[in-house]
Amino acid sequence: MQWAIKTMSEDTSDQSGNNTRLFSVIQSFWKKFFDKLKKARKGLPVKILFFLIGFYCATAFATVIGQTGDWDILSAGLAVAIVEGIGALMYRASFAFVGRIRNMITIFNYWKAGLTLGLFLDSFKYEVDEFLESCNPFNFEINIFTGLW
Repeated sequence: MQWAIKTMSEDTSDQSGNNTRLFSVIQSFWKKFFDKLKKARKGLPVKILFFLIGFYCATAFATVIGQTGDWDILSAGLAVAIVEGIGALMYRASFAFVGRIRNMITIFNYWKAGLTLGLFLDSFKYEVDEFLESCNPFNFEINIFTGLW
């Protein structure tokens, strides 16, 4: 029994005439990349729609709950429970019923991502408004006649 050891100098040509291992690695990478891209494109309009619905729900959630100010803690706890519940269903395949409703959970995961991003951007927006009110960087005066009088 003999062991065949290939070296870099030996001919590893394929049908296309390319004889480098680097070419085969690059070709394998592009094939895997395009396969993943095709998989991600499947159902893309529905994914974008649910992401935008989540973003809209975050804006509505922050606006409606922010009107009274009484329900802030309870609503934040509810939002965290919903986000964590969807995350637990999405990333755990040990539940028996998860396999049957996997596509629906994936769609709600896009909704969750939109909700989370929307809440983050709303909080950032309010902080920027407070900052701009305190320092007012757009209200400045230029006096060009200071040295003439």
